[in-house]
Amino acid sequence: MNKTITIDIIVPIYNCKNYLSRCIESLLGQKGQNNLRIILVDDGSSDGSREIVDMYERKHKNIIAIHQKNGGLSCARNAGLEVVDSDYFSFVDPDDWIESNYIEKVVEELNSNNVDVLMVPYVRKYKKRSLENLFLGNNTILFSKKETRGFVLKRFIGLTNNQLKWPLSIDNISTAWGKFYKTSCLGKIRFNNKEEVWAEDLYFNIKCFLIAKNSEYFPHTHYVYFKENNSSIVHTYDSKMLLEYKNLYKKIFNLIDENELGIEYIQALNNRIIINELGILRNVGLSDKNAWFKYKEIQKILRDQLYEQAFDHFDFSNLPLIYKMFYKCCRKKLSLAVYFMLVTGEQLKTKIKQ
Repeated sequence: MNKTITIDIIVPIYNCKNYLSRCIESLLGQKGQNNLRIILVDDGSSDGSREIVDMYERKHKNIIAIHQKNGGLSCARNAGLEVVDSDYFSFVDPDDWIESNYIEKVVEELNSNNVDVLMVPYVRKYKKRSLENLFLGNNTILFSKKETRGFVLKRFIGLTNNQLKWPLSIDNISTAWGKFYKTSCLGKIRFNNKEEVWAEDLYFNIKCFLIAKNSEYFPHTHYVYFKENNSSIVHTYDSKMLLEYKNLYKKIFNLIDENELGIEYIQALNNRIIINELGILRNVGLSDKNAWFKYKEIQKILRDQLYEQAFDHFDFSNLPLIYKMFYKCCRKKLSLAVYFMLVTGEQLKTKIKQ
């Protein structure tokens, strides 16, 4: 009889006492509890989260508590990775939770298909509604080594061809949570700090899928992604965002080059550069800065050489009409039109969520 798969779940924690117990209770309530070890990493919390962590560790033998000085999300996750000792490891953010059959279903599947990475879909949980995100469809998909590199890895790097019909899906699979990584294959890979690379989850996954010999998409249980706690992020202006993204693109390009992945991966990265421009512009247009500042910053971004070059190699044909209009305004450097579309688009988005 084959050995039953065991799993370590790492929870990076920083000042989240209002949500933490809900998260931990969802882990402790798993039907596959015998296969599960929970690693709680307190990253220097000062709001009482530390005491909650210690309380749960005292009560439960399968919980390990780590306390450290504040070093950021990547540092906390890496601290958890240092003590991983199970067949697979996964991540859960402290304001999120998992369905009650999450571990049981995943263990059953991994016992059948011993893949290097297993991916599950997620539910976006808003205050008044939930949205299921079956990012690769309704059916289980097993990817060979060739398919893992030829499809999944490329999908992390960026959208291509018909995938551009859904531009907002670009980072649907980029998260570190919602995935189970085989320790013997991927346990030595670490997260880069945000100071080193923007989008730590994306870059971590690209490194993992460069190594993975196979992978699987398993849409029969869900991670629950709590969106209500993120309402203020876009309104906090980050003056370094464009520079941070440029650094990310450079690092991804270097991985493509070092691993001789070829022109299709470079095109995927080029498409990411264009699609991600929307997020960089939203950082300015929806901030609390004055209108003149926003106009000048949007103008500066649109004129950046990065986009001059990327638009020369971008195919608009698969984009939905509204996105085609927006990105063509970006290409033509129509700053006022871009600003207007950002503001009206956000107002419409807010009404839809209500």
